[in-house]
Amino acid sequence: MTHQSTMILLEPERVTVTTTNEDGIKTVKNTNIENIQRIFMKEQAMETELLPSQWGVVKYYRKNHYEGYVMTTPPATRKITLDLRSNHIPAELTIPVPPLVWIFEIFKNAQGEKTLTHSMIFTIKHELLSLKDKVLHAPYPNIGVNHGICWGRGNTPSVPTAKSLQNVPARFFSQPFNFDLSVNRVKLFNHVNPDTSTAEQTDSAIYHMIKLAKEFEEAKNEGKEYSYPFETLKEAGTMDVERAIRNTLPGIFS
Repeated sequence: MTHQSTMILLEPERVTVTTTNEDGIKTVKNTNIENIQRIFMKEQAMETELLPSQWGVVKYYRKNHYEGYVMTTPPATRKITLDLRSNHIPAELTIPVPPLVWIFEIFKNAQGEKTLTHSMIFTIKHELLSLKDKVLHAPYPNIGVNHGICWGRGNTPSVPTAKSLQNVPARFFSQPFNFDLSVNRVKLFNHVNPDTSTAEQTDSAIYHMIKLAKEFEEAKNEGKEYSYPFETLKEAGTMDVERAIRNTLPGIFS
């Protein structure tokens, strides 16, 4: 059994806190002198759940040949393409994107080569405040409910450095979306079938994105503030961020 330990490295621009638990799992956090001073002044424990940064890499794990990263991205708009070959569906959309949690597991072989072994996205309603924050399913196709992001054959992002992970969200949204793995992502809603002009219930992420793109464009044209409709998203059961991390990082937690 590995002894628990905490190592603090003081540098001019930052403070790095590395903790190792009894299972040998290392967690690395970056902060600064001001935050450390506030912790001592409040008589709080040195161990904190999250890195101080609001967005970006908020959690890092390492065990044996595996590394795990938890990254958050803020609300944004993304221009996406749809590869559906339908006259009724636009080829491009600008969609509103809610705050997202991205979880990556990386395996490093004996030659030092790194491979992305697991990746998953979840939605959160605001910046990540605690590992106990509840998560919602990300409302996009190409994400298996249990099996992570489907990158397609030969399209899995390479990860020569940890910094490369910062580009993965852009890579995900730049790939054309289709109907693959598009169901069971959002709550049922009414969608007007353009072929029959009749309303039908669907939980398709494709039609959900089209609906949100239209609502976003209407709000912008009317000069109104747009609020993301979290009530349309499907809850991931009672799953919180901590459970989502453990499910996505089997090399770390199994």
